[in-house]
Amino acid sequence: MKLKFKTTDGKRVYKIPDDICNKMIKNANKALKNTYPEANEGFAVALLTAKGNMYEGVSYISDTYTLTMHSEAVALAHAALHGEKDIVAITGPNCHICKQLIWEGSIKSGIDTVVIVEKESGEFEKVPISKMMSYPWPDEKGNK
Repeated sequence: MKLKFKTTDGKRVYKIPDDICNKMIKNANKALKNTYPEANEGFAVALLTAKGNMYEGVSYISDTYTLTMHSEAVALAHAALHGEKDIVAITGPNCHICKQLIWEGSIKSGIDTVVIVEKESGEFEKVPISKMMSYPWPDEKGNK
């Protein structure tokens, strides 16, 4: 699959067609059965790489909560395990910790990762991560 993108402020922003958004949401929902320790008790996401591959992640909840792995971090690690670090889209909404993680990957890859949220109407909201980061750290140039 060859995805189209435009360059905005020096970053690639990919156009994610609705059929791909729909598949990502379905994959995330299907992955919910794999949340830990209880099936369907937590969160799941799907992400899309520049190569057109999708990877899912589920939350892995610790009794201490401090050791809990968020589904976004699991999905990002899942993609990295397969040698893919150029993330063009991820399902959401995402907590602020995960937005930070997505943001940092966006800076390193030069891709303004699109967060895809399905509205109650069934339509998709597609928001570049840069638009979700009011006071980003590091800044867009990677300055800390």
